[in-house]
Amino acid sequence: MRNLILTSLTTAMLAVAAPSYALSASQTVEREVVVQMPDGSESVTREAADMVTPGERIVYTLSFTNDDAQPATDLVLTMPVPDEVRFMEGTASSNNMTPVFSADGGQNFSSRAQLKVRDNDGMLKTASSGDITHIRWTIPGPLAVGETGSLSFKGTLR
Repeated sequence: MRNLILTSLTTAMLAVAAPSYALSASQTVEREVVVQMPDGSESVTREAADMVTPGERIVYTLSFTNDDAQPATDLVLTMPVPDEVRFMEGTASSNNMTPVFSADGGQNFSSRAQLKVRDNDGMLKTASSGDITHIRWTIPGPLAVGETGSLSFKGTLR
């Protein structure tokens, strides 16, 4: 087992379209524990990701609240995928928001199907899940005063 480098809130980027809004946010990092039940089914629980073994599932969740005195619109929230974590396909979730992805350190974003990287020969190819460096969600709004929300994705420790 090894210590997982926790991605702190300072690395979770909150970009807000003008005018700016007062938002608070917190990030949690948990590991998924899968237990095989006697009947053959699986039970999945989450616990703090203090120690994680390569191959284990990790869940990153960003919870946010509109602390402003007015509803917020056009919020853009971006979460980096740590280098030691490989993104798990289909796990970027939120309420009614479609994520876009980056494979170049957060410089450019596109849908998962359109995300491309250059191979060793300089040719464009579809990005693998291991190429994903950032995930971005846009909340068109309005996010009411005091309203909360959350975003999450899963990965495996490399």
